[in-house]
Amino acid sequence: MEDEGSTELSYFGKIRSFGWNARMYLLHIFGMDVIHGAWEVLFNLYLLAIGFPISFIGLRLAVLGIASALASVPAGRLADKLDRKWGFIIGDGGGAICSVVLIMSTDATSILAFSAIAACFGSLHHVTEVPFMAENSEPKERIHLFSVGTGFRTLAAMFGALIAGYLPLMLVDDGMSTIDAYRLAVHVGIGGWFLSLIPAILLRRNPIIEEDDEGASDSSASGGSKKGLFSAIKTPQTVFRFVMISAVLSLGAGFVLRLANVFFLHDAHASEHQIGTVFAAGSLFLAIGAFLAPFVVAKLGEVAAIYWTRFIAIPFILLIGFAPELATPETVVSLAGLAWVLRTTLFNMSNPVMDSFSMGQLQPSERATYVGISSMFSSALAAVGAYLGASMMEAGDFRTPFVVMAVTYLLSTYLFLRWFRGTKGLSDPT
Repeated sequence: MEDEGSTELSYFGKIRSFGWNARMYLLHIFGMDVIHGAWEVLFNLYLLAIGFPISFIGLRLAVLGIASALASVPAGRLADKLDRKWGFIIGDGGGAICSVVLIMSTDATSILAFSAIAACFGSLHHVTEVPFMAENSEPKERIHLFSVGTGFRTLAAMFGALIAGYLPLMLVDDGMSTIDAYRLAVHVGIGGWFLSLIPAILLRRNPIIEEDDEGASDSSASGGSKKGLFSAIKTPQTVFRFVMISAVLSLGAGFVLRLANVFFLHDAHASEHQIGTVFAAGSLFLAIGAFLAPFVVAKLGEVAAIYWTRFIAIPFILLIGFAPELATPETVVSLAGLAWVLRTTLFNMSNPVMDSFSMGQLQPSERATYVGISSMFSSALAAVGAYLGASMMEAGDFRTPFVVMAVTYLLSTYLFLRWFRGTKGLSDPT
């Protein structure tokens, strides 16, 4: 009992020790991710409601992925030179404006164009986020900031999913059209996104300076004399391995994750509020898993925590996809929803640990560039997966996308185990 209390004190003590930037960052992502929860539930349903086929959703996701891939590496280099604070403000402010345009659009060309623009803004935010979190935490405390950040993000997404699931239902009952109800629910989330810019503006420039192995600090390395998109890379083999693991994973995820609401609507025959409830429950348990991740790392170490949670989650991917064949029409949503929650919790529990582990294995000066490269390949392959997955679902095949996702997740986890088994993480138990 004494050891347990000591661990609890250490956990919460490290959270209380977060500096101003970390606290403002947590407020920022909480406000920002309400829209993500609402968007994941509603936007595809909005496109279907205004008359677009599933294949158009796949095309939009492909455009989104390609634009994100093209923007990722330049955004990474820009993030290495910009103050991280401005990466948040420009990326999120532009993304919020694009979301307002998208949810009001009914024209295919406008939707595709603003999806591409939004992807570019999103890339700038993404490549700024993880390096910022790494810079504002001591190496031994990093897993706590990553875990709390993921927990806040997913709790916000849970609220967004609940808004998306239940607000349209109430508005339609009051006589509003379905399309207008979808728009209003999304606008609530976008309002939170704009408010999240306030703590981002309050961020201060006071990162913890770490040195590369050669002795150059992060700040000096990023402003060195080398030119070119990849000049910041100091450990190419390590970068390659992390990029491969992420890219294979993203290919499989593209077949399903951004199309999950389409699967639940058309194959599991779920209603909007059922889809919102499933997504909200997934976010809630993911948040719980994220907050518990440091305890798992304290027992297993970073590497073991990553590959065990990912391996165990893979069977639930198949259970989601095959639930319509395994359950009755009355229980299919419950079975698929339970499997969704378990997959989300187990697999994504590893995400903050993976972020912390990868940042610990890379040189400080190459982190944002690595995130940009990884985003480029991951986004491109996710775009391919989304287009193929949507084409399969359009043809009535809702099983193969889940099989592909399970196989690629298994391959990605195997590659991680092969390359990093035995590697010590900075948060491993001593």
